[in-house]
Order: sequence, then C-alpha cells, then structure tokens
Amino acid sequence: AMYRRQGLIADVSATDTPGRWSALAAGCYLHCQVEAGSLCPATMTQAAIPVLARQPELFAPLRDKFFSREHDPLDRPLTEKPSIWVGMGMTEKQGGSDLRRVQTTATEQADGSYAVTGHKWFFSAPTSDAHLVLARTEAGPTCFWLPRYTPDGARNAVQVMRLKDKLGNRSNASSEVEFHGAWARRLGDEGRGIPTLIEMAGYTRLNCVIGSAALLRAGFVQALHNARERSAFGRHLAEQ
Repeated sequence: AMYRRQGLIADVSATDTPGRWSALAAGCYLHCQVEAGSLCPATMTQAAIPVLARQPELFAPLRDKFFSREHDPLDRPLTEKPSIWVGMGMTEKQGGSDLRRVQTTATEQADGSYAVTGHKWFFSAPTSDAHLVLARTEAGPTCFWLPRYTPDGARNAVQVMRLKDKLGNRSNASSEVEFHGAWARRLGDEGRGIPTLIEMAGYTRLNCVIGSAALLRAGFVQALHNARERSAFGRHLAEQ
C-alpha cells in the first residue's frame, strides 16, 4: 500500500517529472530492504503499463486504475476496483525458459475475445487482478490480457492447482494453474507474443538490479548488527 501511495507504481509513466526514474530507484531500494516479497507484483504492474499503452482500446478503461495511488486488496471485478495489480504467466513444464515451446492455446471467439486452454508451471502473483499470458494461436505464440473476472462479472476459468514451495521470497506467491477456456483479450499482434513479453520484462530489469542491491545491503546491515552485539572470547565480534 505504501509503495503505491508514494507513486512508485505509475509515476514514471503517468508523469514527465525530471528525476522520476531516480525517485523510483530510491524508493525501490528502500522498500526492498524491508519487504522484498511485494516488490514482484509491484514491478510487474509497473512494467505492464507501457506495453498495454500501445493498445489504447485496451488501456484506456484501465488507465486511471493503473495510475491510482490507492491500494485495493479486494477480490472483485476490474470495473469495481480503483486500482489493479498485474502478474505474468509464461512458463510451462515442457519449455521452461524456451517460450517458443508454449502449448497453451488461444481460440478466437465471435466477439473478438479468445478462449485460453492449457497449463502454466509458473503463474506469478496469482492474487493479481489480471495477468499477461502467453498462448499459441495459428500464427504462433501470442500475448493475452487475462483478467481474474470476465466482463459479465463471472470468475474467469483459471484453476489454481497449487502454490509453489519456493526457496526464498516465500511471501510472494507463485502458482501452477490450468486454463479451462479462460476469457482473454489479445495484446499485440498474433505470433508476436514473445517480443511483447520481452518488452515488459525489460522494464522489470531496473527493479531486479535495485532489489538485488537492496537485499545485499539488508543482509550486510543484519550481519553488522550481529557482529556489534555478539561477544566471544571477551570482545564483540566487530572488535575482532
């Protein structure tokens, strides 16, 4: 909530204020030293904005929700939320990092939406209000906007199979899911889903670097505190 309230989700896209990227880096650096788990959904949401903005008919109804400084943790349809969080769903069992081997399929419907069917081995931040998902059409791997709820207010056909038992970052949930004809909108051109998602991932790299530096500093500070407080052989460890 504080990260969003400080404008660290959207100000780099919503404003042209000089120094906004430096302010983002500083805020990310401070935040991650206290709570690293929430940085992943925050970063994915921030990175989704410039990608979605390339498709105005999809982005326009969501613009104010992305740029909002109000945190809304409630599980409800997008139309009822003042702000939203976005996750990613790319990785599958058979492909791993080789996204060209995606087997999840997307079939276009009469109204222009798509029905997504398949499986994701990693579905990041399943509590998000929507995900950018990779699925295959006849043209090849394609990116889709897949919300938690369909436009008629029904829960979308995404079944969470399990939460992953991860090493580290346990406060940030990752899940394994199945899609059973889930409602989705195409984002970008058919067959160009991997470049679309790579663009989104590119925007996350700054936070990845800053977050790693923050974790290193947090670890150092804890080790220094321990060395100043713990005594052995008649002196504090820091004095040895």
